[in-house]
Amino acid sequence: MFRHIHRILVTSLAAISCLGCNSQSVDPPVGTMADRKLGFGVTEGSIGYELAFASAKNAGIQFIELPQQWDEVETAPAKYESEFAAMANEVYPAIDTAIVLSLNPIDTNTLRIPEHLQDTRWDSPERIDAFCKWVDWTLAQLPEATIQAIAVGNEVDGLFADHPDELAGYTTFFNAVADHIRTHHPNIPIGVKITFAGRTGTLASEYAKLETSADVCMLTYYPLDETFQVRPPSSIEADFATMMEAAAGKPVHLLEAGYPSGSACGSSLAQQAAFVDAMFAAWDKHVEAVPVINFVWTCDLSESEVNAMTKYYGVELPAFAEYLGTLGLQTNDGKNKPAWNRVRENVANRAD
Repeated sequence: MFRHIHRILVTSLAAISCLGCNSQSVDPPVGTMADRKLGFGVTEGSIGYELAFASAKNAGIQFIELPQQWDEVETAPAKYESEFAAMANEVYPAIDTAIVLSLNPIDTNTLRIPEHLQDTRWDSPERIDAFCKWVDWTLAQLPEATIQAIAVGNEVDGLFADHPDELAGYTTFFNAVADHIRTHHPNIPIGVKITFAGRTGTLASEYAKLETSADVCMLTYYPLDETFQVRPPSSIEADFATMMEAAAGKPVHLLEAGYPSGSACGSSLAQQAAFVDAMFAAWDKHVEAVPVINFVWTCDLSESEVNAMTKYYGVELPAFAEYLGTLGLQTNDGKNKPAWNRVRENVANRAD
């Protein structure tokens, strides 16, 4: 995944001159890419990570998310087995790419607590201390990297929707972790990733309490209904207003933003491209309030990857598989969808 750094650099630089090729006319942008942060969830498809990342670099990527699942890394008390952070430290600083570090005790609807801590509570000193030590260890692997932000948990509302009684304990846990990070690793924005629907739904007031210790409001945003049918791109402007209201003055970091192109989701290639244009238009208007957007994904997932993810999430709706399988802005073999071309053109039109 992280091999052949030189090839990534060469491939990236070779295509930069084509950023504005085949541009269509769009509304004049407000501001430039220098006043915002653009990321992509880089999926390698069948072309491999090097080419997939090079394509993202050509399109203007400024940061990448590095997710780490706590139970996969801490295999015994204070014993950490992961090389990804150290490898990221070798790769991304060399190609001027910042990192959003997602350290996950929760990943959507799944607990990612190490086995030796599973009998502890969220607000127990044992669990809090162990997580803080993992944070310290992870950041020690990244001395050269620019850490743009730290997320403590990914789409945690997926778990708390079924276990709302645990949310108060998680709030205590997060408060303690945030205090630790600010004390020992200052100047890194901290938050918790929550879905847009969850953050603005029935538990909105509880998530507002959770975010009291957060520096930023971290959201994932996929304009879909509960059956994974897309909502029209015209709804994005109103959604931005809702996000900003929920954030109550804190910056909004959209750490996932995506829109499938599949017909089973009521979408199309043209509609996915319209989503990209609408996102950039809303971003221009609200860049101070929403300074960060991470588009998901680069390449479509393979059928086997989709099957694995539907099993992981436990969702059997056919439209869910189509949603996962067509989120890419490129096909699985790296061919540009219209949405990818629109990303490149929108970035080129906002060049510094």
